Parts: sequence; structure tokens; C-alpha cells
Amino acid sequence: MADVNIDQVVTTLKSKFKAGHQFIFWYDDQGEFEDSVRDLTGALAGVATVVELKMGHQLKTKLRLLGAGMSEKFLIYSPQPQPPLDENHLRDMVLYSEIFRADAPEILRKELQLPENMYSFVKRYTAFFGSKERRARFMKYDLHSYQSEPTVAIMAAIVRLDQPLVDFFAVLRLILKAGLTDNKYLNEFEKYHVINDFWRIVSDQFGFQSDQPDLLTLASGMYVTMAFQQMGLPTATDNRYNLSARAANVQTFMQQFSAEAYNQHRDDYDQIARHVWENIKVNKFFDQLDIDDLANSDVFPEFDRRILNWIQEQLLLENDEVLVDGLSIGKLTKKRREMHYGRSHNTNHLYLMVRSAWQVIQARHNRPANGFNAMVDEYTNGGYYIDMNYRHFVYEYRIAGYPDYYMRLKRLVEQIYVDLLSKFNISWNQSLNYQQIAPQLLQRNFYNQYIRNEQNRIVVIISDSFRFEVGKELQGKLKQEDQVTDMQMHFLISGLPSVTYMGMPALLPHHNLALQSEERRVTVDGQPASNIEQRQAILRQANPKSTAYRFKDLQGKSRDELRSMFVNQEVIYIYHNQIDTTAENKGTEDETATAAKNAINELQELIWRLRTNSINHVYITADHGYQYRDEKIADIDKIEVKTVAEDWKSPRYLVSERDIKVPGVERQALADILENQDSRYVYYPTTANVFKANGGDNYAHGGSSLEEMVVPLLEVRTTSKKSTAHEVTLQINNSNLRVTSLEVPLSIMQTEPISSKVTPAAFKLYFVDKNNHQISGQILINANSKDTQVEKRIRRANLTLVDQPYDRNQVYDLVIENIESGAQNRVHYRIDIVDDRG
Repeated sequence: MADVNIDQVVTTLKSKFKAGHQFIFWYDDQGEFEDSVRDLTGALAGVATVVELKMGHQLKTKLRLLGAGMSEKFLIYSPQPQPPLDENHLRDMVLYSEIFRADAPEILRKELQLPENMYSFVKRYTAFFGSKERRARFMKYDLHSYQSEPTVAIMAAIVRLDQPLVDFFAVLRLILKAGLTDNKYLNEFEKYHVINDFWRIVSDQFGFQSDQPDLLTLASGMYVTMAFQQMGLPTATDNRYNLSARAANVQTFMQQFSAEAYNQHRDDYDQIARHVWENIKVNKFFDQLDIDDLANSDVFPEFDRRILNWIQEQLLLENDEVLVDGLSIGKLTKKRREMHYGRSHNTNHLYLMVRSAWQVIQARHNRPANGFNAMVDEYTNGGYYIDMNYRHFVYEYRIAGYPDYYMRLKRLVEQIYVDLLSKFNISWNQSLNYQQIAPQLLQRNFYNQYIRNEQNRIVVIISDSFRFEVGKELQGKLKQEDQVTDMQMHFLISGLPSVTYMGMPALLPHHNLALQSEERRVTVDGQPASNIEQRQAILRQANPKSTAYRFKDLQGKSRDELRSMFVNQEVIYIYHNQIDTTAENKGTEDETATAAKNAINELQELIWRLRTNSINHVYITADHGYQYRDEKIADIDKIEVKTVAEDWKSPRYLVSERDIKVPGVERQALADILENQDSRYVYYPTTANVFKANGGDNYAHGGSSLEEMVVPLLEVRTTSKKSTAHEVTLQINNSNLRVTSLEVPLSIMQTEPISSKVTPAAFKLYFVDKNNHQISGQILINANSKDTQVEKRIRRANLTLVDQPYDRNQVYDLVIENIESGAQNRVHYRIDIVDDRG
């Protein structure tokens, strides 16, 4: 054993030399310490000289020893067995000298700091302990965690278990991750003679029995048994995969494995699930199960595929009120998103996609309110959700990555949405009359009403194409920030055409607006307002302490740079362009939904940066909105209108002085829109259709609809004070903290509703013993409820304990751990379970 720590050997040898021995002979029968001669020489320097007795050098060695002085001491080391006396030239010296024998197992035991009663264990596994690197790994483990089953510590060292407590479940997880066939760790278990112990412990812990055990069959039994346990159904009749006799341990192991996958090793758990599914699918265990049963299990990704397919089929039948195990499709998707595969990227987006589809389909029977004001009121107080849900559906459909499989659902959603658009557009255009719109609602009166008389510094952010429903989503995000002290959502009615060259000038201070035919632009009191420099000049005419910036001019600027840009300014206009830039480009038109999401994030960050620069009053609005439909509009649905040289036309509007009569087309007088004497009209389709004109196939604006003309005016007030928000916490409501069965029912309460003062958090819950060794599975809780009713923030769940003896006099802890911060709260329990295993 060449690399055994020789400290114990050296200590013994030194004591013998100190006792007066001049010569000590050491015959190392197996040559186990031959590689340590150099180490011995150094360790005994100043005490004795080490002489290595080599084959055929006995006489030479004897002469050297006889020539030594009386004060010189020697260790004579031979890597060979001691020869018979009649063949030993050194026999006379051996007879009057000390013979040393190194008991390698005993030396190892002491080096490993193991108790005397583990001598036979060390001796039996000498081959394993022959490596210094393996011994070092073994010595990291807490003796008390493996003393009753020491071979598990050898297994732990082989699989490189990186924790002080030896846990067979953790060892098994590492083994499974290394592959279910030709497993490198099991090969090493064979080499170091612990393979039989491994399968014996597997049998004890999980009830797995087989004459020729293998990992694939074991894993299949674990996954199958867990699935049936989650469903509350009897386990499969195939005894190879029926581990229900030790179901508690199976559940505990699988919960721990799944929870570990959530944090860092998802691919391992999921790959094993796929391998197991291929192995057992011929058994058809789950083929005939109801969707209500599948909804409660997250063992195999195939369950999510079946659930998603079932939801799609129900939605295609417009059966949107169907229940699954008592849950609506909305609640079912929320539940599944918090389960194992629902937290994976693609599956999570698929559930969000079908949820958004469900919400669009639920709105299929919506009817417009009667009259202009009623329609605006209805839209701004919840009607906008149809646009938001459709936008979310398009976003999730694209990002989830299964376009062909869900194409039928997409077509249904598209059909319903376009039908709703046309229905509401027709009603909107039947009631639209600029002369009857209240002046305070008109976009052209924005500056006079909201900015001119403001006494404190104010920022106006104008985001191109930031339509009302997108503004409402931004408002929802800002509500979660406690440094937002007040927020009001107003709205404005844009002009027609609902385009940038109309909307941007209308938001500036002015007396007169005029649409110039030649350049297709609106002048402000006779001045051009097409670029930021021109707009800044107009702002300064109304208030010299005004300035204007592009959003991109502020990106990357430090706090000091921003402060210097805003110093002494009272009115600051910031022009943001994320949606329109993306959507107006035919190459990126289909990324409109993504652009809206990015716009929300950019504006949220911008408001935060302004707040840190003591800018506490902000308006967010838009020049116009837009209509978006993901399917291209067929040429047959495009309206043909002939034009003359003086006209100009885009897909959603036509400007002309002529009197045009075309079915499905209405008009408004520019004189009413701009409040001047213009003799032209703006024509527009009354439905969701478009004119035959150059322009986008999916994204369009300029016309007359709620989506294009009702723009947000979000007023935000903030504070520069430090946030006082804190993460939500969980507490256990159980009055009885005594456990009497392996299934532990928990009543878990989220202490406060999520708000601007209370932020959501994710927790894992599990039991540990006094040595902080986990003795249960794990459950994950996303504490994100905004419900103010306490009873609706209470969740009920079960934790399964490891099936092992428990000391009723010992305290066990239920750990509630914040996954992000690692902060823990512990609840003390007593476990009093009768052990009836004999």
C-alpha cells in the first residue's frame, strides 16, 4: 500500500529506536510500503538511517552494518518476505535485533480516525483504501452518518458525494445521473466489492427485488410507483415496477430528485424519465387513465403533452368551461406551471399559450357597449384584455416552438380575435364623431391640460405605438414597486390618421395644427415638428426650461451624466421607440409581441432611473396605437379604393378631398380632427380589414379603432427614498406538531398578499433530524398570491418522511427555506410513528 500515510509507522519506529534498538528489520511481505522508502528516510532523519535491503545485497548490507559505530541506528527495510534463517546471511543480526511488522489495516484505521470496532471493515476493503485520494474523500464524511452502514461511505466516496453527511438517497441520485446502463460507478462498486451491499440496501429502502438487478428496472419502478402515488391509484400490477410496499421512501427519493432538478440538474431527472418511459411504454400503464388522474402527476413529460393536447382539443370544441379535477383550464394551467415539467422553459410557455388561448376563446361572445363613451369606458376598464390576451398568445406561441402542432388552435384564436376586432370596429365607427368627443380626452389638448400649468419638474415619455393594453401591463408591473407612491391611468383619443406624424405634434404645446400635403407632416403653429430638435424648439417656446431626448440618448449614461442632462429643466420630453421600430419593418413585423414586452421592460427601467435622479412625476403616453393580427390578410379581404395624385393611402387610412363612397369605409373631416379649416377627409375601413396599399401584412395603424386611437396616459409619482419592500414569508398553520404517520399533512399560509410592499418568493419545505440530515422529500411553494382573503392564501400539501425508525423524544425540524436567499425558518416537530416492521 504504497501511499498509506506513514505517520503511524514513523511514530512506532521512533519509539522503538528510543528504547535502545540499534537495528530494526522490517520485512514487508507484499512490498506495500516500497514506494514510501523516501518518505521514511526523511521522517527518520536524525534518528536512524534507512537501508533498503535489495535482492542479492545481503552480504554487502551486513558488512555496512558491522562497520557502523555503536551510536548509529538503522532501519533495514526489505520489500520481500523474510527468508528462512539458513538462507539469510543476516540471520545472526536478525536474532539479536528488533523485528518490525506494519499492520496496514490498523494503520489505516488510525489514519481514518475510525473506532477500533471498524478494524475488520478497513481490513476487508484494503483495496479501496489503497489510494490516498480515495481515503481523503472518505475522511470528509461524518462518521455518525455512516457508522451503522459503513460501505455506504465507500459508495459515497466513489460517486464523489459532496456533503459531510452520508445519505444513501443522495448517493443513488448521483449513480442514476451517471447512466442507467454500463454505469461507471457500479463498475467501481464491483471492483471494490460493495456492489452486493448496494443492491441489498436498495432492496431494504425501496423493496426492489430482482435476481439480476439493474438500474433501468430500478428507476422504472421508482418513476412508475411515484406516478401512481401522486394520482392516488394502485400501483402497476407488474411486480418489477411495483415498489408500493416502500412507497414512502420512493416518494421521498423522487421528491428530493425532482426538487434538486429544479435547482440545478433538470436534464438528469428528465433524461431518466424519458429513458424509463421508453422502457415501460409497452406496458401501457397510463394509456387508459382519465385526464383528472394525469393532472395530479408530474413524473413523465408525456403527461404534460397529453394534458396540453387535451386542452387544445377542448378549446377547438370551444368547450372553455370544462373542469379537470374540479379546476378550470385557467387554474389547471397555473397548477401545472408550478409542477416539475411546467417549470421547464418550453412547457411553461405552452401552458401560458393555452391559457391565453382559453381567455381569448372565453371572450368570443363579447358585445360592444352602446355609444362612444360607453365603448371607451368599457374598453379602458377591462375590455382591453382581449387585445392583451391575444398578444400574449402570439408571443407564447412563437417562443414555445411547436408551431405545427398547435396550428389548429392558433387558427381558432385568430378567427375569434379578428371577428371580435371587426365587430368592435364596426360599433366604434358607428359612434365616432370628433365633434362630440369631450375636449379633455383629445390628444391634441394634452399639453394644455396636463403640462402647461404644472409647477414642478415633469417628464413626459412618448413611446411610439405603445397602445393602451400595453400601458396597462406596464401599470401592473409598476404597482409591484413600493417606490411608486401614486399612479393613475388616464387615456387620450388620438387624431386621424392615427400615425406618428399626427400624434407626435399633437402632444406638443400649440395653438394651431396643420397637415401639410406635400411633405405629409403636421406643422405646429407653422413650424415643422418632425425631428427631436424641432420638437425641442417648440417646447422651449412654451417654457424655456424644456428639453427633449431620445431614449437611446439616455441609455448607458451614469447617474451623474443624467443629472447634468436634466439640471434646471422643468419639462422633459423623452421619445421612446421600441414597438414601432420593430413592427414597421417587414423583416421583423412578426416580432411585434416581443417588441411590446421589451418596451414594457425598458420603460419600467427608465422610470426607475429617473426616480433615482429625483424625478418623481412622469407621464407615459403614445402617439398612436396599432392593430396586429398574426395571420396575413388575404388580398380578397383588402378594400380597393382608387386614388388620384393629391390623395395618399396606407393600409388603414386614406386622406383625400374627394367624396368617396365605398362599402365598409367611413370618414372624418380633418377640420374636426385638427380644429382648423382643412377641407380634406380621412377615410378608413370600418372593420379590421385594410385598403390595398403598400404597408405591413400584420401590423397596421393609422385607422379608426379602439386599439389604434385609445392611447394610454399613465401618470406615475415616485419617491427617491430607499425601498422598504420585503419578501413574503410562509408559516405553518398546523396546531398539532406531532407526526404519527409517514405522510405529514401541512397547512401552509402565505402571511401577506403580494403588493408593492411585499414581494413574491419561492420556498422549499423539508424535514431534517438533529444532525441537519434531510429525512423527507421536498415540496416547492411559489408564494405569489395577491388575494387579500387569508383563507385563499392557504395551501395544503403533504410531505413524505423516509421510512425509518424515529425517536419520539427527539426534536425534528420542518425547514421553510427561501430558495433565492437561503434564509430559513424552522418549526419543531415530534415524530411518534409506531415501527411495525418487526
